[in-house]
Amino acid sequence: MLFIVLKMMQYLILGFGFYYLIVACAGLFSRRCRKEHPPAMRFAVIVPAHNEAKVIGNLVRNLKALEYPQHLFDIYVIADSCNDNTAAAARAEGAVVWERSDPVRRGKGYVLEYAVNRLGFTGAAAAPAYDAAVFFDADNLVSPNFLQAMNNHLLEGEKVIQGFVDSKNPADNWVTSAFSLTFWMCNRFILLSRYNLGLSGALMGTGMCIAREVLAGLGWSTVTLTEDLEYSVQALLRGFRTTFAIETRIYDEKPLHFFATCRQRLRWARGQINVGLLYAPRLLLRGALEGNLVKFEGGIRLLQLFVIALGGALTVAFLIMPAFLSSAPVNFEPVRTDPRLGLTLTVVPYLLPLLTLFLDRLPLKPFRYYPVYPLFCLSWIMIIIVAFFTWRNRQWMPTAHSRALDYHHLSLTRAETALPSRGFGRSKAPGVFKI
Repeated sequence: MLFIVLKMMQYLILGFGFYYLIVACAGLFSRRCRKEHPPAMRFAVIVPAHNEAKVIGNLVRNLKALEYPQHLFDIYVIADSCNDNTAAAARAEGAVVWERSDPVRRGKGYVLEYAVNRLGFTGAAAAPAYDAAVFFDADNLVSPNFLQAMNNHLLEGEKVIQGFVDSKNPADNWVTSAFSLTFWMCNRFILLSRYNLGLSGALMGTGMCIAREVLAGLGWSTVTLTEDLEYSVQALLRGFRTTFAIETRIYDEKPLHFFATCRQRLRWARGQINVGLLYAPRLLLRGALEGNLVKFEGGIRLLQLFVIALGGALTVAFLIMPAFLSSAPVNFEPVRTDPRLGLTLTVVPYLLPLLTLFLDRLPLKPFRYYPVYPLFCLSWIMIIIVAFFTWRNRQWMPTAHSRALDYHHLSLTRAETALPSRGFGRSKAPGVFKI
């Protein structure tokens, strides 16, 4: 009986692997918003900030210079429990600043709930002055066409939209390079591929746009450490899929030190596990009962970390008890029968970032660290295993930011080092490269 169960687990892991590779193939082609609309949507730009005095000024200046009519957007910085001059720095650049201090309800999810409620998106008499809210982190820089791109998507009927999350500092060292490669691959082979297939993607915590209709119905009430993913799932349950805007970018700061990335990724893994436990059964059931493939696939996607943890546990079991398990016809039998299966699932995920280099005109310099990228990916397995034993820990762990680049400097750097785009599926970096 044990061997039968182990064999079923192995086929489940292989099935998940090929399912993700098949979906990823749709990311080879770039789908953009079909039509350019005149500016019409009015936006509330919301920036949560906790002790971000070093970087907040550059972001507000960047936002004030967006290529969108000034009377159609306002910038709100929520200075949350700050003990530096974040509020003063943001006000000096022209942002509306709300200071908030709550020793119990601390963290990004609570800040977003506060902002959404105060702006009038929720409540029985909800009558906001805005058609949508967009959200950025304090360390971000934003492509000049961001609001115009969101205007286009909203007027095409999309309600929950995620922009392309890029990196401010991909070439600082091997850690920022590996982290940036992970995001670049996610943008194209997870978010874009699902957008191309008509499936639902996921919000990434920054560069998010949510229509008034969605906020009025859902408000903002999240309980996990990954409030962005949780909100995407809540919206999907209401029938709003998360789409993707490849034509605009948000640049965030990647941590410089490996253990800082481990701490950040551990928080994400804990949150994803929590979201999976809370929402995967509901999405799978709703999808099955309604015959809704998008919801059903969304439920399957939430099981990803559970399957990765299962694969890690099986690998450990085979290493610890090789004599016992190798005697049974279950020692990854499909791979032994056809080694090409194992080779495909092992090699292809590590080749996908190389495709993003050409498809998205990415800078060449970070790819000098590409040989260590597989090691960074393997570290995810240990992080996920730790997360499964500690997922109830919901302590918010902020990441410190210090790279005070302005958008002009970033544009010059990226334009000098980016690879020219040729061939199918090409994607230009808006704001840095002319469209």
